[in-house]
Amino acid sequence: MTGSKHNREGNSSDSGEPDPGPYWRRMHRDWRFWAGAVLMITAIAIYVLSGDLVWIPRGLPRHSLP
Repeated sequence: MTGSKHNREGNSSDSGEPDPGPYWRRMHRDWRFWAGAVLMITAIAIYVLSGDLVWIPRGLPRHSLP
C-alpha cells in the first residue's frame, strides 16, 4: 500500500460517500452564499444608481455657507 485510508479528520474513507471536494466548490451550493451575493449586488446597484448615495436632486442649486 502506498497511501493512508484515513482522511485528515481521522475517519475512514471506505464509507462509500463521494469526496465533497474543496470548500470553494461546495460553497456555491449553499443558500447562504447566494443570499449574500444577492444582497451585495443589490447594495452595489443602489450605491451606483443613486449617485454615491446622494439623494438630493441634481437640478436644484446647493446653498453654500457664507
